[in-house]
Amino acid sequence: MLLRHLVAADNVDADGWIIDPQLVHHGVLQAGRVAALAGPIDLATHLNLDFPDHQLGECMVIEQMIVGAALSQTAAGIQRSGPRRAAFMHRGIVQVDERRLAMQQLLKERSHGSAR
Repeated sequence: MLLRHLVAADNVDADGWIIDPQLVHHGVLQAGRVAALAGPIDLATHLNLDFPDHQLGECMVIEQMIVGAALSQTAAGIQRSGPRRAAFMHRGIVQVDERRLAMQQLLKERSHGSAR
């Protein structure tokens, strides 16, 4: 499974730039369509000049932000977009280990809650 950064076509301006990077989602593509969608990107990591490990770069443009939406096509092939440099800010250090532990705890609590 290959996760991609996905942006809806209506969130891309006439020059091909992402209008609102906060609306970019993670998703899975299969056979030219969105097979699965996750929530929007995390600004603290994806648009943070202080966290270069996973900054938002090239995004695949899809017709709509829904499962089943097709990839947008241009004469040159699959349409791609990216954020303008101004979208990136200094948002501070990201404590990756702490965030991972918090996520694992949340998942553990959710799985125990669903077993009741």
